[in-house]
Amino acid sequence: MIAHQLWQIHFKGVPIQSRVPIHFILIHSNLSIPQSGVLVFFCTTRLCVSGCGSLESSNHLFLHCNFFGSVWHFIHRWLGLSVATPFQVPDHFNLFSFSGGTTKVHRSILHVIWFAAVWEIWKERNNRLFNVKECSVNQVVDKIKSLTFTWLMLKYASLPFNYHGWWLSPFTILDIG
Repeated sequence: MIAHQLWQIHFKGVPIQSRVPIHFILIHSNLSIPQSGVLVFFCTTRLCVSGCGSLESSNHLFLHCNFFGSVWHFIHRWLGLSVATPFQVPDHFNLFSFSGGTTKVHRSILHVIWFAAVWEIWKERNNRLFNVKECSVNQVVDKIKSLTFTWLMLKYASLPFNYHGWWLSPFTILDIG
């Protein structure tokens, strides 16, 4: 069952802590690697790096962790949305995508925001795990706002919006909300 879940998570593009290649760890720790073949080792019971005490999984990390899950609360508030948090990451993506309206522009912008949020949560998780550095929830949310502005400016260069307006109310500044 665990192996099946790891397989699914790996191919959905959401790696979890237990997917860190042991070969990479051994190379960078100056330990010898046996010539007999492949090392098979997965640490499947890692605790969440936020210190909440729960086991890390993609659903916990991205949605239900007290720290990382609260990022979504601030994102919803920023967007003026009221969204319940489903249990599964794919369900969250679908719900989030349609929470701001059904037009293609709304969905496209919400997709960018969702992917930026997941990316920044993942980067913060890695920063805590590998660099032993922490940002606050507000700092993570600020990074998401900045990243989405940058990505949208690249994708929609002709849209009439500025950084300050985006920061305050993204759909209002775009005149679609």
